[in-house]
Amino acid sequence: MRTRLLEAARDIAAEEGWNAVTIRRIANKLEYTAPILYQYFSSKESLFVELMMVGFTELADQLKVAAQAPPEERLAAMAEAYWTFAFASPELYQAMNGMDGVPFGTAETPLEAKAAFRTFRIALQSIAEARGAEVVDPIGAVDTVWAFLHGCVSLAMAGRVAGGGDRAKTLMLNGLEPLFTAQVRG
Repeated sequence: MRTRLLEAARDIAAEEGWNAVTIRRIANKLEYTAPILYQYFSSKESLFVELMMVGFTELADQLKVAAQAPPEERLAAMAEAYWTFAFASPELYQAMNGMDGVPFGTAETPLEAKAAFRTFRIALQSIAEARGAEVVDPIGAVDTVWAFLHGCVSLAMAGRVAGGGDRAKTLMLNGLEPLFTAQVRG
């Protein structure tokens, strides 16, 4: 039932945006009464938090697959996986990145987000090692590269890159190597 509720919320968000997602709308979509849904989620916010965790889990899984690419292709593969995830599930991506009060880089960071960041950190370190170098500040490198990818995706989603999504993706991939190189020494 929980899974059906989350899927219904994602469907509504994909069709009409997150502002349209309410417990009542989810109940109507599933032909249940709202009180039944409150047995599973105490509020819309608790549902969003769970969706955010689902998103980070899915993203981490895709990043793990990309991290298996040969070292010389791994950085681009990780960026491609991030991009593909964001555009395959834009409603989920927006839930993951639009929640106020979700801490990152702290003890309160959700485990699912930590798993995605850890996968990214390990991949960045392995790329540097394959080049005979080291990442100067591994956590800072993840923050920097992640912020760059998020910025590129967000601008592309908002239609704010001249030339559209294909150009935005090309710019992202072209800018990634110099950004990463600035994070390593050796």
